[in-house]
Amino acid sequence: MSELTDKKLTEEMKDRLRGAIWGACVGSSLGGSCVGLNHKEILATAGISVLRDFVPGLSKSQMPDHKPGDIHADAELGLALAETLIASGGKLPPESLKGRYTQLLECNDFLEGGPGPLCLAALRRMADDSPLVDDEPESTHVSGAARAFPIGCLPIDDDARKEIAMTQAGMSHRHHAVSAAAAVIADIIHHFIRGQRLDSVDEVREFVSKEFALAKGIDERFADFWDDIAPDLDYTKPADDLPYSLVNVQSSVNECVPTSVGIFLIFRHDLEEAICAAARVGGDTDTAACIVGALSGAYHGAKKIPARWMEQLKERDRIEAVVNGLIDLWD
Repeated sequence: MSELTDKKLTEEMKDRLRGAIWGACVGSSLGGSCVGLNHKEILATAGISVLRDFVPGLSKSQMPDHKPGDIHADAELGLALAETLIASGGKLPPESLKGRYTQLLECNDFLEGGPGPLCLAALRRMADDSPLVDDEPESTHVSGAARAFPIGCLPIDDDARKEIAMTQAGMSHRHHAVSAAAAVIADIIHHFIRGQRLDSVDEVREFVSKEFALAKGIDERFADFWDDIAPDLDYTKPADDLPYSLVNVQSSVNECVPTSVGIFLIFRHDLEEAICAAARVGGDTDTAACIVGALSGAYHGAKKIPARWMEQLKERDRIEAVVNGLIDLWD
């Protein structure tokens, strides 16, 4: 595994690395209250202002037992992946990751965190060494990509990061779209941590084109969805609300990842607005908010994450241990 020649982690980079991990977790929790409800139902039940803080699961959601501060499955999978990477010095031993994920399948807290039948089926096939399926709802489920956010925090070059992202995705998902999406998420987070800015429309367009090229080299179908990323969006000024083209995101990686990145892009000037928008998008809200939280945290840094969110989050000690372990890999 080749490493970057410039591995110095500045204080600003440390803050953005912390932001990626904490952002994913607060997004997962904020979006956990209304999983499965459509955008209109969320606004009618909770309203925009309520979703600016952690609330219990809405009664008609898929997670009515969600408690404020609970972390859902995608963030839990990401933390387990991070712990594997840290324990292995920044490398990915598949058997070690498989062991951690197998343990999660027996963990009540994880099962109560809403992994869903498609996510569980893919993890179970991996745990049992069963052949992965081509059945599209399972093979293209977003869980194999959403959990990739810690990979972007590693001090490794683009090729090594892409390889790790694809390897972990391929352990549970056969479709290359999941591998492409995982590589894109890891790549975005890494370059945000290293200081990439998206202040102008030209910078946004260049960013989208760069990630399109990465995706196309892995899976052309996912790249087609990526290339169609909200073409009607206005990147020239901060968004006031979610455009119709982005609401009610489904759990297919081909929809969830491009839509989540689209939400981040139009709300990129304000971390809190971006994560709140993802939490009320409708559909797979915990996953969308987890992805948007990781991207926004890596872009703005942990200092921009509201203290009221971080203080209420469960597993704070574990999250901080993951952050410190990832930072230590840069030494």
